[in-house]
Amino acid sequence: VDFYKGQPSQCITLKLNKAFQAEESPSVIYCISMQWFREWEGFVKGKDNEPPGPIDNSKIAVIKSGHVQLKQGADYGQISEETWNYLFTIYSGGPEIAMRQNIVQTDLDSPQGERKIEAETRAM
Repeated sequence: VDFYKGQPSQCITLKLNKAFQAEESPSVIYCISMQWFREWEGFVKGKDNEPPGPIDNSKIAVIKSGHVQLKQGADYGQISEETWNYLFTIYSGGPEIAMRQNIVQTDLDSPQGERKIEAETRAM
């Protein structure tokens, strides 16, 4: 368990986060409970000695028509698929909440070149 505490985990996560931010429009964004993420962050920064339990997205998820969706007004963070896979491999848990982004040009003649991002949850 100590392998995932401190520098190695923090470095990997920082690299994954920088790669995610550099990606202009990722096709899929994963949602993670900020409550769980803050517990994990405290652990990897050495503030907490106990690792967090499994990822718990139950407070930010709702099931509609048999699909897991993000609950409206939920306290969540957006992470890349690579970061989700990394954390899930170590901690397991869930449910997995992935949003597919569709970039739609709203006004081609607009000088600002406005773009609208439509998010939909992906069926798991």
